[in-house]
Amino acid sequence: MAHVPTQAEVDAMIDAMSEEELDAYLAGGPAPTAGTHVEAPAQEPEGPAWRSATGAPRSYAALLIVGSLIGIGACWELIVSQINQLRQPDAGLVCDVNPLVSCGDSLNVWQGNLLGVPNSFIGAMAFAVLLLIGLLLASGARLPRWVWWGLVAGTAVGIAFVAWFLTVSIGTFGKLCPFCTLIWAVTIPIAANTWARAAQGGHLGLPPGAVRRLVGGRWWITGVMYAAVAGIVLVAFWDGWVAMLR
Repeated sequence: MAHVPTQAEVDAMIDAMSEEELDAYLAGGPAPTAGTHVEAPAQEPEGPAWRSATGAPRSYAALLIVGSLIGIGACWELIVSQINQLRQPDAGLVCDVNPLVSCGDSLNVWQGNLLGVPNSFIGAMAFAVLLLIGLLLASGARLPRWVWWGLVAGTAVGIAFVAWFLTVSIGTFGKLCPFCTLIWAVTIPIAANTWARAAQGGHLGLPPGAVRRLVGGRWWITGVMYAAVAGIVLVAFWDGWVAMLR
């Protein structure tokens, strides 16, 4: 009689799959069996569900690393600009490109210092955490469930901040901060991919069909959010763009 793998053996073999094998399985391929070439690692005693650990593909780790480095660089430029503005209020800033693309008005106001410190400080710390997690995943580390939950919650807050500050940029300042826009550009794909990988690891409690759609559509989700931001900016500043092109 053929050996029927236990759920623990199946879970172990799924964790050991490559990204391509896992994507093929989630897309509807055959379930792993005891005869697959992937060997299950030795099982450890099961602990609380919140401590369940899974890894992630190297592509996701690379996205975290590259995106975080870009985000930290953008935050650093905002920090330098804010310091220069405090020292010399009338000095021109590198981010003040034209009447529509400028960051000077958004630095030393309450909208730019939500928690009593510059938003760029908070952003730099958040990207530093993401960079560390990306390096851990690239080295083959597995993250416990509570870390994945924290990543999902943190990136959801990041997307909410993008939406809020986009509204503030349009309605209050009437300008678009270039370094803020760069931060939004890396936050969006990091968030969409984080939700997909957390679901793929079984940390969101979604059914298999929803997991397949989320993983397969993560870049579509990214594209939709990019298109939404670009469309809002284009419509909101249309008169300004037209005036600058004349």
